[in-house]
This record gives sequence, C-alpha cells and structure tokens, in this order.
Amino acid sequence: MESCLEPERRRRPTSFWSALRPGGRRRSFRSTEAALNAYSDHALPGTVVLALFVVIASGFDASFTLLHLESGAREANPVMRFALEHGIMIFVAAKVTLTAFGTFFLAIHQHFPMGCKGLRYLTVAYTTLLVYHAAIFAVNT
Repeated sequence: MESCLEPERRRRPTSFWSALRPGGRRRSFRSTEAALNAYSDHALPGTVVLALFVVIASGFDASFTLLHLESGAREANPVMRFALEHGIMIFVAAKVTLTAFGTFFLAIHQHFPMGCKGLRYLTVAYTTLLVYHAAIFAVNT
C-alpha cells in the first residue's frame, strides 16, 4: 500500500552537529520510519518538559544532599564527593552541569530509541530519588 506522505525533500538528513545549532527548520518528520534514528532541529514539547524536570530535580537533589550531609550523612558518589571536597558551590555546579549535559545529549537524541528511553528512565530515577529524600526528611523530623 502506498503512503500518502510526500517523499523526503532534503538531500541529506539533519546531522548530529546541525542538530546542535539553533534556528533550524526541521521540526518533525513526514513518516514514522523517517523519524527513527534521525535528528531534528527542534525538541519535541515532551522532551523539553522531561529535560527541564531532570535538571530542576538535579538541583533539588543537590540541595537535599547538602542537608543530609549536615545531618552526618556521607556522599556515596565518588565524583560528587571529590567535588564536595572543593566546596559547596563546586559541588552544586558540578552536579547540575553534569546532569544538564547528559540530559541535553539525550534530548538531542529524542528520535533514537535509547535516547528517548534514557530520558524517561532518568526522569523516573530522579523522581524516585526525590521521593527517597522526602521520606528520609519525614522520618528524621
């Protein structure tokens, strides 16, 4: 059965590097097959929401971690423990920046199965982590 979708009009698909540039025109694809493992110039609204949630949750996680550390807890992540040894601002900046960079990478790969799943799993992981922090504070107060 023939598709009523028009054929791809571009000679070359959007590359990874051009997906990083602002101002492109490719917002979506004409077919589901064309969208799989392809880059677009704009993030989907759902991707933007998930990415913003993850970065904001990372900031809350850093704040909750600092509160736990004041109560005598110990940072389990060796990379973040190293950053914490260099100061609170370095710790928060490293935490949020590393998370934002990884989230941005996943958002660019929104049409790749692993990029999409990775962003969703990261959202679930940060939601779980924030619930954990809230539960710890509920028990301790």
